Amino acid sequence: MPTKAQTTAAIARLAELRSSMKKHKIEGLVLTDLPSIRYLFGYSGSMGMAIVGKKNVHFFTNDLYAVQVHEETYKHAGMVIHVDRDFWGTAAKAGLGAKMKIIGFDPNTTNLTAFKTMKKGLAGAKLVEVPDLVSPITQIKTRTEITSISKAAQIVSTAYERMLGMVKPGMTEHQVATFLAATTRELGSERDAFDIIVVAGKRSAMPHGRATKTALKKGDVVTVDFGACVDGLYSDMTRTFSIGIPSKKVVDVFAVLYDAHLTALDTAKAGITAAKLDHAARFIIERAGYGEYFRHSLGHGLGYEVHEHPRVSYANKSGVIQEGSVITIEPGIYLPGAFGMRIEDDVVIRKSGCDILTTAPRELVVV
Repeated sequence: MPTKAQTTAAIARLAELRSSMKKHKIEGLVLTDLPSIRYLFGYSGSMGMAIVGKKNVHFFTNDLYAVQVHEETYKHAGMVIHVDRDFWGTAAKAGLGAKMKIIGFDPNTTNLTAFKTMKKGLAGAKLVEVPDLVSPITQIKTRTEITSISKAAQIVSTAYERMLGMVKPGMTEHQVATFLAATTRELGSERDAFDIIVVAGKRSAMPHGRATKTALKKGDVVTVDFGACVDGLYSDMTRTFSIGIPSKKVVDVFAVLYDAHLTALDTAKAGITAAKLDHAARFIIERAGYGEYFRHSLGHGLGYEVHEHPRVSYANKSGVIQEGSVITIEPGIYLPGAFGMRIEDDVVIRKSGCDILTTAPRELVVV
């Protein structure tokens, strides 16, 4: 059952969402994406939908979650829970379209088929497209949420250190990924944050390559990127290590990457723009001649989804990093046909700096 503190925080979030709904001049809002639903209502099932009104919430799930929905869901005022497999048929019977004349929905989470069904279920209402109204609210994390992300970060940190103690030449990328998945579960993760990335040798030049049956061999640079989940909140960590003594080229490039990473950590604080934070790391890499090989943004927001706002990118000149937000800092250098490397940490943004949640060694560990 939700704690009093969780319920109080959820009530504040819902009030903020309704304030945003008012600004967009809508009387109701359809929510179908599960991360937003868990954030607002505490429900962790895989089938659910909510229609938020000015003073009530109609929550829909099917009979597979009849017990779970009552155990998990925050007790908002005016909350009506509908347990029925026909969500939109139930909405039509409740006459929600007539009660809420203008209802918003996010087109990014609603395909054409879903829209047609929704339109029928909310007959009588005007349906209007609105931007994602929940994500801006999720950026600033509560103390409880930060605690959960911190636990998830500690899980991946511990799993990585255990992996360093058992990995050896001849093991496959897939075996390493399997070990990390099993270890994070053993340590308390609810699920993998995403498909675990393990790339070795020349394959490490692929930023998002998936683990294969490729065997690790001496001299390989290996990059692992994985995350854990605690209370529906995610961690996301990347580390690069070496099988045997690395080449001078690898050591030199890693020194550049490490410098860029530490510079970004030292620069991160509340009030800085996303573009300026990205530039802090990118400048170091560009100065060393590897700018074209840093092929992605510096980082992203982290929480109920692995990728949340803000996008920590050179292109996000107006986005301001807010105090209490959790972001990743993950510069990378990828040399096609040779090797690639990335270091990623999860940090909580504070007024004058940041707290680093991921604690595993960032150095180029040799195993």
